[in-house]
Amino acid sequence: MRQIIYVVILFVLPYPVYSQGLSDIEKLLEANDIESLESYYEDMVNTLVRLTGQPININTAGFDSLKMLFFLSDAQIDNLLEFRKKQGAFTHPNELLLVVGISQQDLSNIKPFIRVGPYTPTKTTGHHLSQEILARLKTNRPKQAGYKKYSRKAFLYEKDYLAKQRTRFEGPPVGTLFKYKLTNMQHWQGGLTLENDAGENYFTQKQNTGFDFLSAHLSFTPRKIINQVIVGDYKLQWGQGLIAWSGYSSGKSTSTLSNEKSGNGIAPYTSTDENRFLRGIALNIHPARMLTTEVFVSYKKTDGNLLDLDTLAPEILQTATLYETGYHRNTAECEKKHNLKELTTGLSVRLNHKYFRIGMQFLYYNFSPALSIGNASYQQYNETGVHRTLASIDYKTGGYHFYLFGETARSDNGTWATVNGLRYSGIPRLALCALYRHYDKGYRSHYNNGFSEYSNTTNEEGYYLGLESSPFANIRINAYYDRFRFFSPRYQATIPGTGQETVGEITLTIHAWEYSFRFKHEDKPEDYKIGNSLQSVSRIKQEYRLQLTYPVCLQLQARIRASYTRYLKKEKHETGYLLYQDFMYTSIQEKLKAQFRLAYFDTDSYNARIYAYENNVLYGYSFPAYYNRGFRSYLNLNWKPYPLITFYLKAGITYYPDKSTLSSSLTQVNDNKLFDLTLQIRIKL
Repeated sequence: MRQIIYVVILFVLPYPVYSQGLSDIEKLLEANDIESLESYYEDMVNTLVRLTGQPININTAGFDSLKMLFFLSDAQIDNLLEFRKKQGAFTHPNELLLVVGISQQDLSNIKPFIRVGPYTPTKTTGHHLSQEILARLKTNRPKQAGYKKYSRKAFLYEKDYLAKQRTRFEGPPVGTLFKYKLTNMQHWQGGLTLENDAGENYFTQKQNTGFDFLSAHLSFTPRKIINQVIVGDYKLQWGQGLIAWSGYSSGKSTSTLSNEKSGNGIAPYTSTDENRFLRGIALNIHPARMLTTEVFVSYKKTDGNLLDLDTLAPEILQTATLYETGYHRNTAECEKKHNLKELTTGLSVRLNHKYFRIGMQFLYYNFSPALSIGNASYQQYNETGVHRTLASIDYKTGGYHFYLFGETARSDNGTWATVNGLRYSGIPRLALCALYRHYDKGYRSHYNNGFSEYSNTTNEEGYYLGLESSPFANIRINAYYDRFRFFSPRYQATIPGTGQETVGEITLTIHAWEYSFRFKHEDKPEDYKIGNSLQSVSRIKQEYRLQLTYPVCLQLQARIRASYTRYLKKEKHETGYLLYQDFMYTSIQEKLKAQFRLAYFDTDSYNARIYAYENNVLYGYSFPAYYNRGFRSYLNLNWKPYPLITFYLKAGITYYPDKSTLSSSLTQVNDNKLFDLTLQIRIKL
């Protein structure tokens, strides 16, 4: 009877709107520590925007589909599926609150992207075209040193003048982005992306398409034996990411039981990252009911820095190093554009059974010219990228509250990589996860992104234990411990060693007030120079974060955060802290949204830096590192005067009272204040 009354009460709760769901994206970003990976954010937002038009049916969706919601952990999804199996189909989204571990905040996060019962599209959906146009301008002030003009008279020698001219930014100090997307929900979609970073020029020899970066795709979904065909640019997500994975990737985070990857296979590429994509043709085929096959061929030119010819080798060889910044602002940077030829092909076969899923993947790629492995000790196992072949097997299975998943891969150079996880959710209000990974020091895949301490998924062994508990309905506890070791030198760690990481977070919700405390302790081996010798020492970084989110009134919400960090390395002890106040406003009719922040930070150096997510324009990204002493404030506006048009504006200022110049080299400015401005318009037809 109590459950029936509870459900009846839930039905009168108002539905959160679409804008509220996207406004909580910062929680996902902060929880997954993806501050340095802009393409991950854009990939995630694209998925959520798509789900607003095609929400997930929670009565029929499997684990992989529910994983696209991002805000739910693997254990919560397990509990949802178990509840549905025992109690039957959901009749209202609010019934998800009866699932162990799903809170009111979780429901608010996912409600815009889910549905119950059959989905009834409009009668014209099969032939209706949906169009989206997005244009953005972004600039910073004052001008950086790279925009300075030089006179020949200011230089004694011609060579010095020419050297300066080679490094001067050729384009305007304004970044531009244009996106166009055309979709027929039932059959096909197409997209075009044009992007220039600030300082990059238009219609030059290296930008002969007008913009510096051009990406386009056309995707067909015949839904017969051939399920999907993509021509143009696309991304790839296979297995647990040991041989191929691009786009959003779960990993170590305070969402401690979200470390299993659930890939989408091939998918259109819509991001602005100029490196992590494939270009060519890809097919998804269903030759049988439980069998899925994917095959692709990709060829594109990639940026690289050509090195001097090795005339001492038996054959004169040209080698190169990858250039992955995406910047082509001056002559020196433009000379690195499209110097490498990248050929990639692969095949995936997956068997989807009721009780298990198993897949086999094969990948081949070749770079021409070859990549240089480098001269540093930590680069000795780098690959040349020439005729690399990899194969892997991945699996997923479970029963009786246990769930197993993993992938094992082998490279043609004889090296191996494996990751295997076990999740258990049989104890009420408690879920556990254990994960083991072993990546040989010589194992390499240019496209991988597996669960690891570093992003290159190599030279590492680790043991991970995670816990997620909801002892009471308004309390959630997340914690994990990860111990890892390296087999050979790494960057800043010439002597191989071991490290560990411990993270814990507790969240308390009382009515509409949310309190959270987070602690992180990270201990890694790093070099320490004494005279002319190196020794390995522990580099320790600790972070403490206290946050309160509360409503001021119906339309206004506030957030207060205090963060403190400690950096310890031998006799070097540094600290830093960050304090900020946020206000988030949403008008009654949802036509205007605004976020405002005032922050003060003070750290001893960059070592004690603190990251904090900032609200931004749609598809925009901002996760800056606060360091030294200063103030930061920004205003982010989202105005929708008409149903089809949305205007965006973000304006911010950072003030360093103790500085007279900021940054260095080409990005240096002779001021102690930095202004940033972003303008954007989105038209949805």
